[in-house]
This record gives sequence, structure tokens and C-alpha cells, in this order.
Amino acid sequence: MEQSPTMTTRPIDVLFSGHARHSKAHNLIIPEMKHYLIRLQLEGSGHTTIDGTDRSIKPGSLLLLKPGDYYNLKIGYTDPERLIPLTKVHSLDYYLIINGPMVEQWWAEHVNEPLVEIDLEDRILAIWREIMMEHRLDPTNMNDIVEHLTYVLFRYMERTLAGPELSEAHGLPRTVLKMKQFIEQSSADPFTIKDVADHVQLSESRASHLFKGATGKSIMDYAIDCRLNMACERILHGYMSLEQIAEMCGFQSYTYFHRTFKKRLGLSPSQYREQRTLGR
Repeated sequence: MEQSPTMTTRPIDVLFSGHARHSKAHNLIIPEMKHYLIRLQLEGSGHTTIDGTDRSIKPGSLLLLKPGDYYNLKIGYTDPERLIPLTKVHSLDYYLIINGPMVEQWWAEHVNEPLVEIDLEDRILAIWREIMMEHRLDPTNMNDIVEHLTYVLFRYMERTLAGPELSEAHGLPRTVLKMKQFIEQSSADPFTIKDVADHVQLSESRASHLFKGATGKSIMDYAIDCRLNMACERILHGYMSLEQIAEMCGFQSYTYFHRTFKKRLGLSPSQYREQRTLGR
């Protein structure tokens, strides 16, 4: 992870992006960071030094270092102080080394701790992988796609770092908010209550009880609401057939879609499309 200074006029400048796998003990020391570092542990564990103390890192540990910070990463040791290696080492992480005035501003507004724990959300990982692939095409030049993808990644991390404040803004417990977000993101695909419960590491009964108590709806009722909202948008602004819309919005059959749509909205999908079209 060699660093080299660079000049940039872009709001965001990704210098290095990639992933690192370790199958042997690894001890990296950078006395003073020259750039911003974002590192996310995906698999395995290790330690990093924060304010002179070794702190554990595990899947979901997000390390956020700014220029001037000390960086010490230890992977694969039974004792991080004595550096006694483990007999078997496995570690995977994603990292970005980055600069730019937008990064500096974002850091000042959203980063309070150099090491935080976040959920390994599919959206964050997917965007990160896209950044790595795009940047690999031309690592010597920062292109617009990488810049915009990195901006999106920062927005997702911003939500994650908001933590309890984000939950308070929605008036919901954080666990319920995480369940809602999972349902919204997965509504077009088949999923079960167990999938939702597993996402927040609760039993099915506990997750269902907590969600119903906070929102007044069951998990699957909320999923149907999300699917119907998605269907309404596509009926209004798309040109697909109603059968195609039903399938793309997660309904198992058009008959079920038609029945559910009419029961909840008071008119059939075709009547909805006709009414909204005439009203334009």
C-alpha cells in the first residue's frame, strides 16, 4: 500500500483502490499518513493501533485515517504486542487511498472516530467493487465514473455512520430501521421473514414482534406496500405490460398482484393506469 503525493483539482481523487488477502502474518507500519485511508475488514480479524492502544478489528470494522495519522495494521497474531503469529491466517479487506477537497469536508462533518463498526451491506460492497474495477481500467487517471461512484459510496457510509441519529430522525429503533431498509432493498426479490431476522441477528418471532410494535405492520405487509409502491411508479412512468410489472415488483403471479392491488388501492392495475393517464 505504497503512498505517493499527488496534485488534484477534482473534488475526489482516488489514488489507490483494491482488496488485500492475507494468509500469513502481516505487520504494516506507516508513521504518518499522507492521504486519507478507508479500510473495511470483510473476513478474518486483526488489530490496529489507535492512540497507542491495540484495538481489535473484525468483519465490519471500518478504519478511517486522515493525513498525519499513525497507521499500524497487524494481521494474524495471537498477541499483537509480542507479534506471535497464528498457525492459520485468513483475512480479506477492501481499501481506498483518497484525496480531494470534498473528502476533507466530508471527513470533518462525518468522521468522529478512526475505528467504527458497520453492517456489511450489499450496496456498500457492490459500489466498492465497482470503484475497484473502474479504477483498475486506468489507475493513473481519475475518471468521472470513479468519482461519481466514490461519491455514492460516501453517501452510503454517511448513513451508516449516522447510526442512532438516523434512527431518531425516522422515529424508529435502529434495529427496526435496518429491517425496513432490508425490506425496501429486497422487495423486488423473494425473501422470507427469516431472511429479515437473520439480517438483524434476531429470531423470527422477536423480529416480527419488534417490527409490528414499532410500525404497526407485519414484515410481509410492509413488503407488499413496498412492492405496490414500486408497481405504481412503473405503471405511471413506464411502458411495460402489467404482467411484466407484476413480475419485476416481486409478485409471484399476476392474479395475486391484481387481487392485492385492487384490495389495497380500491381499483385494478388497469383502472389505475387509465385513471392516472386521463388525469395528466
